[in-house]
Amino acid sequence: MKKIILVMLAMVLALPSFAQKLSKEEKAALAKAQNESAVTAINSKAWVIVPSQYQKSDGTLESNVDPAIFVCCEGDKMTVQGYICGGSNSQGYLVEFKEYNPTIDKKGNLKMRLVVNGRMMRGIYQITLRNNTNVADVIFTPSGKSPMKFQGPIVPLAGANYYKRSNPM
Repeated sequence: MKKIILVMLAMVLALPSFAQKLSKEEKAALAKAQNESAVTAINSKAWVIVPSQYQKSDGTLESNVDPAIFVCCEGDKMTVQGYICGGSNSQGYLVEFKEYNPTIDKKGNLKMRLVVNGRMMRGIYQITLRNNTNVADVIFTPSGKSPMKFQGPIVPLAGANYYKRSNPM
């Protein structure tokens, strides 16, 4: 009886090592598909960034796990929620674009400059999306304050996982 249990335990432990892993080509194809999806979402003005990391005021990097902190573009308006992205803790800010300018450089990196203006917030977002990835580096410079830096994946609005509070200002 003990031998049977030991054999079954050994099989259960060895089974994950036989699981199929992605090859380099499959990983590259997945990254390219995610990048194309992000570029399409940016061009259609329907995307969300939920920061995975942000830079604190002392310069150290901190991880973010809160889905209620995000930047969301819906047409000509953008919702900014959470102190990391430039909003407040309690609720989000609704801003409009003065400038929405995505361009692709020689290396295939997408760079965007967003000048936003709202009732409670004004500033400039500089977003860089490197080639073959969907992770964006974002620098937000609010008018009259020091810049805030964060990074996270750009996801199409339909497939995003975020928590939007009601009644943004």
